[in-house]
Amino acid sequence: MIYAFEEIGSDLPRPPLAARRALLCSGVAVPLDTWRAMPLGARQSIAQEGTKDAISEFVVKNAVSSVLKHIRFMGPVKDPPLDTIPQPVIEALRAVHPLTIGEWKQLGPLGRYTLLALSGNSRLLYRAVEEMTTGPASTLSGVKLRPWVGPLAHADVRMSRLAFGDIAAGNVQGGKALVLARAAGVRAARAAHEVIDGYAEKIAGPVELDARLDVETAGYVWQAHVSTADGEFFAAASVLAAATAAVALRDAIASRDPAATVGGVVLKEATWSVGSGQFGDEATVAMSAKAVIARGPRRRAAHTPAPASTTTTLP
Repeated sequence: MIYAFEEIGSDLPRPPLAARRALLCSGVAVPLDTWRAMPLGARQSIAQEGTKDAISEFVVKNAVSSVLKHIRFMGPVKDPPLDTIPQPVIEALRAVHPLTIGEWKQLGPLGRYTLLALSGNSRLLYRAVEEMTTGPASTLSGVKLRPWVGPLAHADVRMSRLAFGDIAAGNVQGGKALVLARAAGVRAARAAHEVIDGYAEKIAGPVELDARLDVETAGYVWQAHVSTADGEFFAAASVLAAATAAVALRDAIASRDPAATVGGVVLKEATWSVGSGQFGDEATVAMSAKAVIARGPRRRAAHTPAPASTTTTLP
């Protein structure tokens, strides 16, 4: 089983959580480039083994037999206990939903492993619990989550009323301006390890990137949260994604509005307030701009200073 929030295709370009559990419980460490070099059938076998209650070391080690020279063996790591919630999980979920021991026991071994593995990334952990409550892998039905607050990258695009209306009406880039801008941001995030010094070993995993209408500034605000393939928050890739999407959207309307600007590129603690979170292959920007246009969205004059902020503006 692959969770939807992992954003991993059927070709398994990186190990899903199920595979990571199977490898860990079997005492096998497989570098990402070695994983990608393995036959697809072997990768599928490991991922499938990771969904079972009891993992067979024989199955896992047989699956990696073709790459023995490129892997490392270590002591097997046991699954999280059934009768005790690990402290990192308790702390990570405290703000959105204090997990009870009863709810913990409702989870299968993979679910418990997932929560512990993601306890260092509050956004992915939130999405995992959300999927466990409402998705196909629902095992925590009835659990209510409070809004998530955490590190997000932001970038905004301000434009004229004309350009604003043209985007909303689908008159820019065949109605795909927001889709294409998001695609550019996702590509930038996935290339972060190649373009930013010091990040060669950090490969992007799940990429959340979306935008919303901003009535007050007459434009769009992009938000991004990118994680590494290992499940860590990837701050640099998040900022790169939001800024690139904003610049791409600005360029799309440049002929209509040469004065359009990109600004507000920050990394700050905030709630996820854009889109629907169900990306697929299309942008999820929800546009109902007629009322906004009729209202006459305002544009801050170029000489007016931006409101004071306690967040850190990135160079």
